[in-house]
Amino acid sequence: MTITNATIAGMAGSERKMQIAVDRIRNETNELVGSGLAATTAEVQALANGGPRKVSLDYVKPLSADVFNVSNDDINDEGDVGGMEGASFNAMRLDLNYAFGTTDLTQIVTGYAKDGDIRAGLAGYQNAVTKGLVGSALVGVKAALAANAVITHDVATDFEWQAIYDAAATAEEWSSLFNVLIVSHGRYAKMQGAQNGFVAPSESNTRFGEAQGYTLIKSNTLTDDQLIMGRTGALAYGEGTAQQAFEVERKANGGNGGGADILHTRFSRVAQPVGMSYEGAIPTSQAAVKAALEAAASWSLVAPEAQFGFRFINFNVV
Repeated sequence: MTITNATIAGMAGSERKMQIAVDRIRNETNELVGSGLAATTAEVQALANGGPRKVSLDYVKPLSADVFNVSNDDINDEGDVGGMEGASFNAMRLDLNYAFGTTDLTQIVTGYAKDGDIRAGLAGYQNAVTKGLVGSALVGVKAALAANAVITHDVATDFEWQAIYDAAATAEEWSSLFNVLIVSHGRYAKMQGAQNGFVAPSESNTRFGEAQGYTLIKSNTLTDDQLIMGRTGALAYGEGTAQQAFEVERKANGGNGGGADILHTRFSRVAQPVGMSYEGAIPTSQAAVKAALEAAASWSLVAPEAQFGFRFINFNVV
């Protein structure tokens, strides 16, 4: 079947309508936000929306529960006054774009979503790119913290839940906030087959599988013997909207005169593990993004270990 006299704009509406629809679908299906792993603040969102691509953000350290005064009846006895300690960390925004061209809309319409919705495909594409960026960042953070025994746990046995509980316990009073497990597709399948506390998305009425009360996110950056634990708000996340997020370019003489459309998409993202400072350069190509994010030298820990929102577990380590 050939769709005649049809354009991308005609199938998906104006660029502005396309942007609104894609934003809505993307937010509804964003695993990082839906799982609670990602959270935003005004400062992070401001970075996502423009300005310098790398800025320093403030980080407030937890107050010590070991220091306090005991009240008495001496009016001249002044109590000790402490201070809130803070630090700063560098965060980076990536301004991304990609264009999709076609001379036959059938390829796009039948390739995205059950109802052939171009907008659902674009939303899925942006979420997949963002998830990949986070996966690469966590590869680099894990490499940087490989020798940190509080955050990185090497376990001699095969997968076991006790090792996961022990890793969460290192977060002390923040341990109960750890509620997300990032696993490989293979490990997810093993959990599903074992049925040991596994709850399918259809049973949990969410988009996520669950195991032992943890929300599961699948990632192709991990092996079956690797696992990442995350707590609520462990990822500082911001979505920036370009001035022209979607733009349709009509090439009247494309397709050897048959006509063609090029759909340009532009979006900005901040996806920063809270408590880690990005020390790398601003990448300028797709390959450079992956290399920079996955380099151990690009990351340094500034948060107290107990408060850091990720734990890395390696099973079957001899």
